[in-house]
Amino acid sequence: MQYSKIDIDRSVNSLRVSSNEFVKIKNSELIKMFEECIQNIKEIAYYWATTASDNKRVTNTTAEGEEWLGGPFASVFALQYYIETLKDINKPLDKKKFNKTNNSYKVFPNKNIEKLFFPFISADLRFNKSLKYDEIEKYRGFSMRYKHDPSVSLILGAGNVSCIPLLDAIYHMVTKRSTILLKLNPVNDYLLPVYEKIFQNFIKKGYMVVTKGDVEVSKYMCSHKGIDHIHLTGSDETYENIVYGRNLTEEEKKLSTLPKKNSVSITSELGNVTPFIIHPGNWTNSQIKFQARKIVTAKLNNGGFNCISAQIVVLPKGWKHTEKLMKYVKYYMKKIDDRYSYYPKSIDLLNKLEKDKNYSRENSLTCATPHLTREIKAYSNYETSEVWGTSIYFKQLDYDTPESFANNAIEYCNNELWGNLGASVIIKSYKRKHNKEILDNYVNNLKYGTIAINEWSAIGFIIPTLPWGGYPGNKDNDIQSGQDYVHNSIFFESPLNGVVYSKFRMSSIIDPLWFVSNKKQKKVFRHLTYYQIDKSIINLLKLSFSALI
Repeated sequence: MQYSKIDIDRSVNSLRVSSNEFVKIKNSELIKMFEECIQNIKEIAYYWATTASDNKRVTNTTAEGEEWLGGPFASVFALQYYIETLKDINKPLDKKKFNKTNNSYKVFPNKNIEKLFFPFISADLRFNKSLKYDEIEKYRGFSMRYKHDPSVSLILGAGNVSCIPLLDAIYHMVTKRSTILLKLNPVNDYLLPVYEKIFQNFIKKGYMVVTKGDVEVSKYMCSHKGIDHIHLTGSDETYENIVYGRNLTEEEKKLSTLPKKNSVSITSELGNVTPFIIHPGNWTNSQIKFQARKIVTAKLNNGGFNCISAQIVVLPKGWKHTEKLMKYVKYYMKKIDDRYSYYPKSIDLLNKLEKDKNYSRENSLTCATPHLTREIKAYSNYETSEVWGTSIYFKQLDYDTPESFANNAIEYCNNELWGNLGASVIIKSYKRKHNKEILDNYVNNLKYGTIAINEWSAIGFIIPTLPWGGYPGNKDNDIQSGQDYVHNSIFFESPLNGVVYSKFRMSSIIDPLWFVSNKKQKKVFRHLTYYQIDKSIINLLKLSFSALI
């Protein structure tokens, strides 16, 4: 049944009334309600993951593990970190975790189970050099530090990863003490019963309404006078239509300011042309193949429908391993099973690109979804727009020395590629003294919300203590990857960006659990979800056996 304008009016008015109560809610009450949400997730997790798998047509495949990881697990993981912070928001930061040189704070890992299932991964949250440690510690907490007026936030949910609507909603509940109108994306609105179950306590008290509807419903909600704030996870075109009523021209994006049609407060996460920078070094053949599988994972995970999906592999021209790495990327693009392109019109674009002689189809013609590669010799439209599907690009850059390659890659990514959500840098032996300046160059000068060293930057999305969003400074009329951030479970008010570090290769025996080549991820992520919820011995045993057998 279509959600009518009268229904919307009633929902918004009800939320406005409840906002007067919710803005005063104590942390102890939020903790109790979030703990109830976790138990609700326990009850509905299997239905959640399998329903998403059914609709994406990956049921009983390895890819079903992605729905556990990006749905129930990520949601429970974040809720638990929020609860931990809410229990003692005034607890001082651990000064031992602060790096004065980098002006950064180590935020991951914090528990032994995290070290076990995210081995050799660590994460730092970086701050502007002008901020002192005392200021970083003082300015965190948002609504817990300063008074907020009663408000209603409209959350326009993403259609690709099922935890996103939940994570966006809880962030605004905590930081703004705002009641929530959660509007699901038509692509995954089949999950409406899931969100209604998880948030049934908030819904019952009038603190949240979860609904679905078409574009006209979204337009009416966005223009509603009762909405105080909008958060969008989607595309820059959707953002422009909300704020300006149309898609902007390149000339309009260059203006210092532009009159808005809708002046309501809005934050957003809008995707990225994600680069994978390959720093030159001496690699073995098995290491080349491993990194190729990492790149293909970053492309094919979720069918390529991720805002942080790998799009441009930035390679050193003339490097002895460049051709071989491209060969193995193509090999695994051929070897990994194709999936149903569940996003509307996505298959039409891939079929159109396949007809272009500059593209190479790597998988069989019998596959429903083409896996495409292309080398960018000059300019490509897909340096400045997301492809949103299973096509990946190679770009070779001239260089004289490893240092000059780093400079050229940073300049290319910062100035030629659209967006600034996340970037990955693959560099062998980055901890060695001779690579320190090169590593510092990448970390200090790549202008991205998340920088991942030797890992896909999507790992930063899973880590609740990191902020998730574009690099600070995007203009309203040239929005790039959006403004502001979510997740950020320690509630820092002025983070610059997050940096994830990992080993060049975690293991020579088995690929990481999240690789598309790892056949165990479905069982492991299912058992990890249930273990994460209640830490029971039975679930620990199931988790251990699923990882080993």
